[in-house]
Amino acid sequence: MKDFCENQYCENPGAKVIPVSVRNPSDQRRTLCVPCEEAYTWGVQHGTKLAEAKPKLPNLSRFLKKDGFIILTHNAGDASEHGPFEAWAYQGPLDLQVATPVTFGVGASVPDALEALELLLDSSHHRTIADVDEKHGLSRRRDS
Repeated sequence: MKDFCENQYCENPGAKVIPVSVRNPSDQRRTLCVPCEEAYTWGVQHGTKLAEAKPKLPNLSRFLKKDGFIILTHNAGDASEHGPFEAWAYQGPLDLQVATPVTFGVGASVPDALEALELLLDSSHHRTIADVDEKHGLSRRRDS
């Protein structure tokens, strides 16, 4: 046990060694004073609010929320030079006879194809019908 509290904002004498989670549950032990140990224990028992991570594919998420859908394909026999996986973005109802293809991304793996699609959806020349409607304050939903 160390002489002083290991809380960087505290200069009180250390009173107790407790397990602390840094990367894995209870992967380190720290010396804390009585007030810091009580605050730490209270936080562990009642949970903490973590910062919410940004979505990894924000354009894709936005596209899917605006009546879009994605189809993933694997072309094992006839792969392009960029990879065998394709991610196609369609706008409209979940019916290939009616939906409009917007763009597609190709990659060596499913995540690569989705990232390529994300970049293409980020391009300004790939606007969806919902983007134009949103700009003009229109809604094509039947319930509105």
